[in-house]
Amino acid sequence: MPELLDIPFIPALFSSSRGHGPVDMLVIHYTASPTLEDCIGLFRNPDHPVSCHYIIGLDGATVQMVFDHDCAWHCGVSRWGDRDRCNPSALGIEIVNWGQLQQHEHRFYCWPDDYTTPYEGVSPVFLDNAWWAPYTHKQTEQVVNLSRTLIESYRIPLHLIVRHSDIAPARKIDPGPAFPWENFKAQMRQTIHDRW
Repeated sequence: MPELLDIPFIPALFSSSRGHGPVDMLVIHYTASPTLEDCIGLFRNPDHPVSCHYIIGLDGATVQMVFDHDCAWHCGVSRWGDRDRCNPSALGIEIVNWGQLQQHEHRFYCWPDDYTTPYEGVSPVFLDNAWWAPYTHKQTEQVVNLSRTLIESYRIPLHLIVRHSDIAPARKIDPGPAFPWENFKAQMRQTIHDRW
């Protein structure tokens, strides 16, 4: 398990044992929420049985909420290759981001209450015929740094570094096209190439 000494730990309410399976998968998500604190609150809410290993805020600040050796509840119903459940082998990174937005009369809205919640963030970007909340440079930089640490520690192969939308395409769209996925995967490919 990596020594991530600079990352504070705040325990999520929901997690479970991995059993004896390996940690060999990394899943990237967005939070569909406005702040790091909001997501921490969700993962400490007894009415919402969800959790993730790491959350990265808009300014790159990072919190760990489930230990790497434990199973976080972040993938839900999922499938990848011959796996019909991804949680038991996956580490999850949540990035604070509202995700897809809708525009009505020159204003943007995010998903809570059927896209009636006003969006207050940075100017949206138009990608794949939809509006999206952008990621900050500090976030994407920290996703790369944290992912490199996890990949090196657990020798996670490139084909098991995935988006939530890859493993649950009928249900999920995160992290969405605003996240620089191809650039991220290229950096992970180089990390793996350099290490083994």
